[in-house]
Amino acid sequence: MLFSRLLVPRINFNVLFRLKSIETNLIEELNKIKSKDLMKILTEQQTKDFLQSKRLFGGKFHSIQQFKKESNLQIDFDKFFGYLLSLNKRDDDQQYRIHIEPRLTPKLVADIDSVCSLDYTSSHINWSIINVTDDKKHFQVKQWNSLEVDLDKKYNFIKSFNQLSDSLSTIPLNDANVLLVEQTTYRYPNMKLVTYISQLQQIRTILNTLLHCHTLSKRPIYHISGRDVAAQFGLFIGNEQSSAEFFLTNLIFNNIGNNPILSLDMDDQLKTIYHQAKKGQKEPMAQCLLRGLAFLQCVNRKKDIPL
Repeated sequence: MLFSRLLVPRINFNVLFRLKSIETNLIEELNKIKSKDLMKILTEQQTKDFLQSKRLFGGKFHSIQQFKKESNLQIDFDKFFGYLLSLNKRDDDQQYRIHIEPRLTPKLVADIDSVCSLDYTSSHINWSIINVTDDKKHFQVKQWNSLEVDLDKKYNFIKSFNQLSDSLSTIPLNDANVLLVEQTTYRYPNMKLVTYISQLQQIRTILNTLLHCHTLSKRPIYHISGRDVAAQFGLFIGNEQSSAEFFLTNLIFNNIGNNPILSLDMDDQLKTIYHQAKKGQKEPMAQCLLRGLAFLQCVNRKKDIPL
């Protein structure tokens, strides 16, 4: 008897908490929903009325009751709230977002089925060219290598520019639909800033500037966040990023054929190139490859969104 008395209040509390949680999610989605999402369930006039009501309440609704009674919208509220919860679930399912510039859209990704990922680390240009299979379930690594660039020890902008340009001309940049670099690499917004940037960053900037000049390749250039890529493949332990080399070594040498994250096709020659890479080069090579894979995974997801 005592147990039942204790149990009933707890059940009531859990139900109330769940309802409160649902209402909180609805209010959150109600206030952040975009016009493009509104247009998927409301008419054009209803969307205008919704936005007008939101402005009248100071830019946001404070409760579901306020929205239902004071917005004067003539809609099926149950259907509309169900739609809001689906948007909330969509965001929950997407545990992390990969930041890519320029922004990928379903229209842009329609013709993308390969990528050439590049970066410069210490004294090497690393690159990997990856294709997506027709069924979008597998990734084929076509090329994966490092090219040593013997830059002068005493940094000189013009010499570095020419040496990097000559080195890039030997890499088959046009064998992929698009080129990809890490987001932290950037072009000079102002040449006066050159002397205030670290030498390695200067060299990476030159590399990126050369790619954007379209003298070596006519392919579009995309930038991707390295931290987002690490999160995509579960390389974070707390706030520390673990080794991309260790992750890929397990994937390609330990016969992990049913990896839940990705399915990778790579011939033995490329595995040998990676295995025989100089000490310190495997990690940047692995990061370069993972960036390309993460990019193509985003492309595949975008292709599943109707135009």
